[in-house]
Amino acid sequence: MLELMVFAVLGIGLGIVTGLVPGLHINNILPVLLPLLVFIGDPYYLAVMIVSMAVVQIFVGFIPSIFLGAPEADTSLSTLPGHRLLQEGRGFEAIKLTVVGGLGSLLVSLVVLVALSPYFPTFYEASRPYIQYVLIGMVAFMVISERKPARIAHAALIILLSGVLGFLVLQSSLVNQQNVLFPTLAGLFGISILATSIMQKSRIPEQSGGDEIRSRKIDLVKSIMVGAVAGMMVGFLPAIGVSQAAAMFQYVGGLSEARTFLSSLSGINVANEVFSLNSVYLIGNPRSGASVAIERIISDVTFNDVFLFVSVIIFSAGVGALVSLFLGKKIPPILARINYKWLSIGIISMMVAMIFVITGFYGIMIASVASAIGILCNYLGTKKSNCMGVLIVPSIFFFTGLTPIVSSVLGI
Repeated sequence: MLELMVFAVLGIGLGIVTGLVPGLHINNILPVLLPLLVFIGDPYYLAVMIVSMAVVQIFVGFIPSIFLGAPEADTSLSTLPGHRLLQEGRGFEAIKLTVVGGLGSLLVSLVVLVALSPYFPTFYEASRPYIQYVLIGMVAFMVISERKPARIAHAALIILLSGVLGFLVLQSSLVNQQNVLFPTLAGLFGISILATSIMQKSRIPEQSGGDEIRSRKIDLVKSIMVGAVAGMMVGFLPAIGVSQAAAMFQYVGGLSEARTFLSSLSGINVANEVFSLNSVYLIGNPRSGASVAIERIISDVTFNDVFLFVSVIIFSAGVGALVSLFLGKKIPPILARINYKWLSIGIISMMVAMIFVITGFYGIMIASVASAIGILCNYLGTKKSNCMGVLIVPSIFFFTGLTPIVSSVLGI
């Protein structure tokens, strides 16, 4: 037990690092961690470290997403809800909302996991033949929900461009397929936001707002329930991202306000991770990079293993929540004393260096194209979640059996 606790703490430390560094994800660390099994010996030690790392990264990862890449007030409505609260001087409230949503959804998802786990394999197998229709419906929702003709056209353009990019990089052998999404997603969602903030001469406003959460309790409860249910569904459906699920369920549930969006977004992330980390046992199919790694090091995942993982998830979530609240309070005053432009340039430089080390020159090219699409998305004022066409469109081709045909036409 003591050894398991030690490795859980090590995973928490790695989760804090990957959560705080923009563009760095557990999937980029796993290729380095897996060979360590030779020295560690017991596969369960490494599995516990991976689980705790994956969970803590979710909670801590909201800190850079809220406090970095902040737009000017005039453009904040076209960006992430966390940035809107940041512009109001309520960045810490945004962090608290993600913690409340994440912990609440964790409890609900664990209850659902225990109650419905015997039915997950049946539901998973029954849904497989219809996944392409769900994905097509999701794209239609993403476009139509913009409502105004110009915004509909902009959303369709971003989905198309990011979808073409996704198809090309996923079918290409220029970059190792295990790492190809790193430069792609870093460009679409990381570098593009930071570059836009530099061009707009953004700065972090003084965080003078109070610590209380300005949201009705009933709305928080609804957003937590939405997060748990949507997170489980994201775990079943390939390519559907957390942002798309949050947008759809918020629209259906009538919870479109920034605060409820943030809490449900965090809840979806946590519920999805709870399901994904146990997906090898629940449905016999890993649903995330961490679960793939666990399947590799533990060949036969049992119910006792699930009990261990759930215990680690609960422990790590508690620590991750406390760390997020602590850093969410301490970081803004530090950032306020730093030149925001040079901070953003420094982060972009670090991300580019990481991309080059991990994926080489072709990774830089992919990141450049992805960044251009992300910047265009920001310029057009359309939702950033439309860039998830990078995964949705290729998945539609795959499940409809059109991938070979399209690849042949494109000559790849």
